[in-house]
Amino acid sequence: MAHGDVYKWFELYFPNYAGGNVEIWFPNGKNSIRVRQTNKQEFIFTYNGKDDWRFETAKSFIKEGKEKR
Repeated sequence: MAHGDVYKWFELYFPNYAGGNVEIWFPNGKNSIRVRQTNKQEFIFTYNGKDDWRFETAKSFIKEGKEKR
């Protein structure tokens, strides 16, 4: 899925975190984006389908990745 499409799902699912609250967002891997809010908080949103998505802090995402190694 294109990262722009993942961002559209993010906006739909989390309107309070999207819109004017987003400073910038970046691709973060397959079906995943990293969102930086204007308050400098960073989140990862991964979308593989309506029943398979995750929204977590960047710190949580990184921690889980290290534990899987």
